[in-house]
Amino acid sequence: MTNKQNMTPLEPVASSPPPSFPSSEAIHRTMRFSTLEGSVTQIFINWTTGSVLTGMMLHYGASTFELAMVASVPLLAQSISPFAAYMAGLFGRRKRLMIVFALIGRGCWILAAFLPWLPIPDAVKPLFLVLLVAFSSVFQAACGTLWAALMGDLVPGEERGSYFGFRAGLSGVIGMLGNMAAGVMLDKLEAPLNFQMVLFISVLLALIGIALYSTHVEPPPPPRQKITETLLEPWQDNNFRRLLHFAMYWQASVLLAAPFVFTYFIRELKLSFTQIAIWTVVGASCALFTNALWGKVADKVGNKAVVQIGTFLAGSLMPSCWILAGLTGNINYVWLSAVFDALAWGAVNPALFNLAVVSAKKESRLSFIAAFGLATGIAGFVGGLASGPLLELFRGWFRGGTAWTGYHTLFAVSGALRMLAWLLVRPIQETHAWRARDVLREIRRWRNGGFPWHN
Repeated sequence: MTNKQNMTPLEPVASSPPPSFPSSEAIHRTMRFSTLEGSVTQIFINWTTGSVLTGMMLHYGASTFELAMVASVPLLAQSISPFAAYMAGLFGRRKRLMIVFALIGRGCWILAAFLPWLPIPDAVKPLFLVLLVAFSSVFQAACGTLWAALMGDLVPGEERGSYFGFRAGLSGVIGMLGNMAAGVMLDKLEAPLNFQMVLFISVLLALIGIALYSTHVEPPPPPRQKITETLLEPWQDNNFRRLLHFAMYWQASVLLAAPFVFTYFIRELKLSFTQIAIWTVVGASCALFTNALWGKVADKVGNKAVVQIGTFLAGSLMPSCWILAGLTGNINYVWLSAVFDALAWGAVNPALFNLAVVSAKKESRLSFIAAFGLATGIAGFVGGLASGPLLELFRGWFRGGTAWTGYHTLFAVSGALRMLAWLLVRPIQETHAWRARDVLREIRRWRNGGFPWHN
């Protein structure tokens, strides 16, 4: 075995016998600690994105372009993923790199907390936040790629759906509680002190999550690859290339609307931060059940059908509720959209991650996951970058006090594109996967007590 005492964190691994795979007990201990880590980190993520970041940008007078950019640059940062995979193969220690990348990517948010005291003109502060988000996202994306590959190797295949579904659901509930606390602070305290308090606490929580990474066991290191192999091999696999095509289309469709959902809530629907926090509470509460349910379904019928159903729901239900809330003035549609958010994303997120894991070559899984991050990141960035000009264009179409606005058109276009995404999933091959129509038929039978995967 490699002598760990003589290694620096970024020292290439010397030639040595390959380490054995961790025991089942060690793997399940890591899964438990990873669930705890995910819950703590989810609060950090929620408090440095979403309504908190949007509110901070609006406080400093951000333009439509800057709002689109701050939501899009994290996707572009995912282009670092293949280089993170290459470094993991070079140095052989994914966990150590995860910790280093996370410390940089999450620790730098202390600058956002100090922003009111930094000698930066107010007019430049939105741009500063965009650049900070871009810098942070590069390292967080690198960390996320390594974590996804590490956990993809560790979690037994027959447990992936249930485990990641439960982990996502629990993290959502913890994040929900965090959102409630953040909403109260943002509404009760004056700006910018309210944002500072939230960001200070989020950095402290991020450090706790990073410390939990040290409890993870590590599977044998991935094989070294040339950077060209890391970049090209996933695209040379026909089936994985189909998955990449779908994922790119999907991410671009989502990001056409995503940058302006919270702006719409705050500016058009006049929701307070506490009300937005309640929206996340409703969604996360439902997600605790929907994520676990969809995880069990995916374990039985495969991930492909779950992705198809989830993407269609994400396109048809949520944008419709946002539009109806604006047209009718009834914010009950906002709460309903939170339920549909849990139903749709509870299917899409875990199943799409698992589909990427099972579609990747086992011996090159890290490079395949990295390619997935690169492709979806660039596509999401392009979609998000287009959202700002599209919103301005649609605003010009609907002026003069009409109930229908540019936001509604943007949501409708994004929703229609999301609804069509299932067509690109059909050519993807997955072993023993059910067809979506067969899954829907079984769900209908469930009403009569015939649901086959309730145990």
